[in-house]
Amino acid sequence: MYLLEIKNQLSVLNLTTNYIVLKNISLSFGINFINLLFPLLLIPFYIKTFGIDIYGLIAVSMAFINIVSVLYDYSWYAFAPIEIQKVKNDSNLINQYISKIINCKIVVFLPSIILLLVFVLCSEIKYNLVFSFSILVFLFSRSQNNLCFFIGLDKVFSYFIINSIVKIGCIALIFITLIQKDDYRFVFYYLGISDILIFIFSTIYLIKKNDFKYSFSSLSEIREELVFGHKLFLTNLTICALMNSSTIILSVFFDNTVVGIYNVAEKIIMLCKQSISVLFQGIYFKACEIGISKIKQLNHFLKSVFWSYFLMYGFGGVLLIVFPNLIISILSSEYTVNSSLYLIYLAPIPLISALNQSAYMSLLLHHKKNTYFNAHVYGLIINIVLSFALCYYIKEVYGIIISLILTEIFITAYLNFAIVKNDELNFFKNKID
Repeated sequence: MYLLEIKNQLSVLNLTTNYIVLKNISLSFGINFINLLFPLLLIPFYIKTFGIDIYGLIAVSMAFINIVSVLYDYSWYAFAPIEIQKVKNDSNLINQYISKIINCKIVVFLPSIILLLVFVLCSEIKYNLVFSFSILVFLFSRSQNNLCFFIGLDKVFSYFIINSIVKIGCIALIFITLIQKDDYRFVFYYLGISDILIFIFSTIYLIKKNDFKYSFSSLSEIREELVFGHKLFLTNLTICALMNSSTIILSVFFDNTVVGIYNVAEKIIMLCKQSISVLFQGIYFKACEIGISKIKQLNHFLKSVFWSYFLMYGFGGVLLIVFPNLIISILSSEYTVNSSLYLIYLAPIPLISALNQSAYMSLLLHHKKNTYFNAHVYGLIINIVLSFALCYYIKEVYGIIISLILTEIFITAYLNFAIVKNDELNFFKNKID
């Protein structure tokens, strides 16, 4: 009876833990969805109010901001919740860890100022001081984000509320106040101030509810933290650069109007790819539950994920090809025929990308970091070289599209080949022993 009671208590504990994890995943999904929907809602407004050419300029600047912002996420979105959970019963250790991450983010913000200076001097915005400074404000706002702390403290719902209220308020203010063509110069001020407010309100919450007390960290502690997560940071950087570099490279060869026309189509593709990342949170959690000790069951699961993704994103790709004008018209009212044509050619990318997720999860679970890191690094190099070469010689946007498709094919083939050549991990076998 005593053993049965212990077993029942453990079952309840496991159910409670699973509920907490699933709740955090759901709320994180909600936050990511709002953050993803936020810029998409603004695209039709940008194009209608400022014109497709100004939207192109905003898109190039946003691509730069997204790449540099990886510095601020570094590896903490993955590691910070785990580290906080380890010391969740010691408020002093939690305060020291959160303070250390905040200090690390301050340190990594400094090189981003140099990157911004190079970006401004190499683009047409060097003559637009107000707009250039707005990018600095936005970058600064991105440098501090408390979500990873709230996940670790199991306070995601509170962050969800703060994030939602501020973002909705920001969208409303942009719609109401930025009504002139020249008002585009203030867009990033609004976006930056909204992120700063989220950081302030969420920090106040930590102070009031969790007795957070900020403290300085030594340089050796900061260096140790940066070294610890550098591998994951570099992987995230390559992935983010792959997603955003095309818009920046296009701006080297074409004017802002062409960039804007292309970016409308690419934003839809990036939305589809982002959905893969969102699904990853829940599916990877399930894969972790199975674990590598149950390799047969894990391989069966990963194989089912592969074919589910094939059907789901294959169907999605067909929709993009069949209804491109309808989809583009939701975001843009200018040059819709051109954007629709680009969308048709870009349509296979989400499917190709989705087909490497099972392999990616298997490699993560088996601690084969170098394999997926190399796949993305080589892919980024291929993408940049091909993009510049094809844009230079073809002198058409199709050069970028060809480069993106070939890069996605390379990464997917690389990761899946790594699985196929390992007999234990090969979930493609007709019969998994």
